[in-house]
Amino acid sequence: MRSRVRLLTAVTAVVLLAGCSSSPAEKLEDWWSSGGDDRVKGLSDTSGRVGEVYGRPLDTYGPACQELLAEVAKAKKLGTPPSENAQGFWKEALTAFEHGGGECVAGAGQNDQPRAGEGVREVQKGLSRLAAAVSMIRGDLKAK
Repeated sequence: MRSRVRLLTAVTAVVLLAGCSSSPAEKLEDWWSSGGDDRVKGLSDTSGRVGEVYGRPLDTYGPACQELLAEVAKAKKLGTPPSENAQGFWKEALTAFEHGGGECVAGAGQNDQPRAGEGVREVQKGLSRLAAAVSMIRGDLKAK
């Protein structure tokens, strides 16, 4: 019985160590399939909605921007994509979404159209950074 427990422990250790040595491409594929794809879609959809409210009544800004901030929190929880090419763009996108979304919410809450509008414009800049990150991620996934 003891030898089976030792063997099982040894096999488990080997499996765990082998899992840690995955290639960068495998790590990126795991990140993408473990929620990266969903986070990109969520960020893209909600930042698009923020863009749609621009020029509409100010009371529509807050809910759209709060939804984006919730998506940013989910993306941060997932972590940065394991792609050296995409990491900078990803971080810039999340920073722009978070800061722009916060300004949008604050501006809408204070009935400050210029502040809310500036927040929306920053979110739009983040969208271009997200597109660049996704382009890099897809390129890295294809290269594997």
